[in-house]
Parts: sequence; C-alpha cells; structure tokens
Amino acid sequence: MSTTKKYIEGFTRQLAEALRLGESLDLVRPGSDIRNIVIAGMGGSGIGANLVESLTFGRIPIPITVCKSYSIPQFVSPHTLFIACSYSGNTEETIAALNKAMLKRSHVIAIASGGKLLEIAKEYNLFYIQLPAGSDSPRAMLAYNMIALLSVLYHTNLIGAAFIKETENAIQFLDRGEKGIQSEAELIAKKLKGKLPVIYCDSRLHAMALRFQQQLNENAKQLAHVNTFPEMNHNEIVGWRFPENILPLLQVVYMYSDHDHERVEKRMEICREFFERKSNPIIDIIGEGASLLEQYYYLIHLTDWVSYYLAKENGIDPDPVEPIVQLKEELEKTK
Repeated sequence: MSTTKKYIEGFTRQLAEALRLGESLDLVRPGSDIRNIVIAGMGGSGIGANLVESLTFGRIPIPITVCKSYSIPQFVSPHTLFIACSYSGNTEETIAALNKAMLKRSHVIAIASGGKLLEIAKEYNLFYIQLPAGSDSPRAMLAYNMIALLSVLYHTNLIGAAFIKETENAIQFLDRGEKGIQSEAELIAKKLKGKLPVIYCDSRLHAMALRFQQQLNENAKQLAHVNTFPEMNHNEIVGWRFPENILPLLQVVYMYSDHDHERVEKRMEICREFFERKSNPIIDIIGEGASLLEQYYYLIHLTDWVSYYLAKENGIDPDPVEPIVQLKEELEKTK
C-alpha cells in the first residue's frame, strides 16, 4: 500500500492521538508579557502554522506571523512567543530562525519528532513537543502539527478549549462520511487530470487552498495555482486573456466555507460565468462541519484524497519527492 494512502486513511486516528498528546502537555504560561507570536516552519510543517494563523484570525488578542525563511522579523523580542516547527527537526531554515530568536531572548518552543531542533531544545532547556517519529513525509503529519500549535496557544491562555470538542466532532463526522468523501475526491481528480488547477477562495481560506496546492504538487506531481477573493478581482482577473491556447487547460476550483464574507460570495458568483466562458465548468468544493475548524478538517481530508487519486490518474507514485531530496543533497555539499 502507498504510504501516502495509509496516512490519509489514518487522518482521524492522527487527530485523536494528537489531542491526547496536547492534553498531556505541562506548559507553564511565559513569565514575560507576550505581545506577538512568530511561528517558523517550512513545507509540510509550515502549512500547519498557516492554517492555525487563519483559524485564530480575529479570535486571538495578539498578532501571529508565520516565518518561512532563514530570517526572522526585526520585532522579535523577549515579548515574542517563538514556535519553531520542523517534523524532521533538521530543516535548516527553521533551525537558523530558531537560533536568531534565541539571540533575541524570545520565549522559544520547539515542535519536532527529533533531529537537531530537539537537540537544541534539550541543550538550552527550551520547552519542546516531541511528535511521533517514523514518517518520511512531513505533509502526512499535519494533524499532529496543527493540534500541537493549537495546544500551545491553549496552554498559554491565548485561545479557549473549543478546538478540542470541535476536533472530536470532526473525527466522528469524517469517519461516518469516509466513503462519500473518497467518492467525491475520485470524481474531482478525474476532472483535474490533464488540467492546471486554479484554486480560488475567500481570503479566510487561503491557507487551506495553499495546503491543497502543496498536496497536488507533492502527491500528484502536478502544478496548481492559488489566489483569493477579493484580491484577484483587482488584478488577476484581467490576466484571463493570454495566452489563449492555455485557457482551455485551466480548471477553476472554487473552495467555500460558511465563514466566507457575503460580498466575496457575490463576487465569486459574478465571476463564475466569466471563468466558465474562458475555460471549463467550475468545480465547487464546500467545507462541511459546524465550525470553521471542522470545515478545515473536512477540506484537508477531502483534498488530500483528491491529490492521491490524481496521482493515480497521472500514473505516478505519490510517495517520492525526488527533486526535494536532490536539492537537499546538493545543499549539504555546500556546508
């Protein structure tokens, strides 16, 4: 069995295990006044930070910045909660950012399964969360990463406990609907075969659309494009003219939640006829669940399956990511 398939099938088990891990944390609220949060992470570890940033937007009293670079913002200080996420624990950009945050004397937390990141945490007596090891695919361990981040925010009194019950509800909902989710994903994958997916959504769902894009990239080995409403209405929509021979190969995917802004919904419907006239009938993907978090879990699970079935349509093994491995090997030679 494909490793990718095994991890997608085990998504709800991951959620349950991640909740237990989060509940067992013995994290004391930082002694200094926390005025901002910076989360460093790349790829499959970084997207969890984007999702948590989106989920807590407007609901948390201090700003969250996601850092996907070797550098960190100038404002990082002893009043910063700095969270370094790397499933392997060896992501060089995240380790470089962590070292800079330590020099700034910020309150640092590490999240990893092992590697250099945990070695640093132990050496300098930093608080850390050790994720279950054994996977070569950080993208497949998203549930652990997301809930670890939410648990940190909860244990530092920055968010409430609602995410726990919402996650439990999502586990039951997804398990009940598993067959239907897979069937829908398989149909969507067939429509995406041979097309360039163009994923549009409300800005609130940008992180979710980005996760979908990344899974299409890594699992299906296929390019995809993401943009959001209303921003794309101020620029990208004008670009839907050239090159004319490419337009029929574009496949617009609308991603919805019931937390979308009502004016965005109107914009998306106005633009529907325009896109369909230029390319193909739009694919609608709608989040299901009682809360935004539950809808995120649904969309993650559905689109992960889409990426798996599209890999099958493309006749490709979803597991290997050779270009990433080769790049890391070449970078290692330059150290």
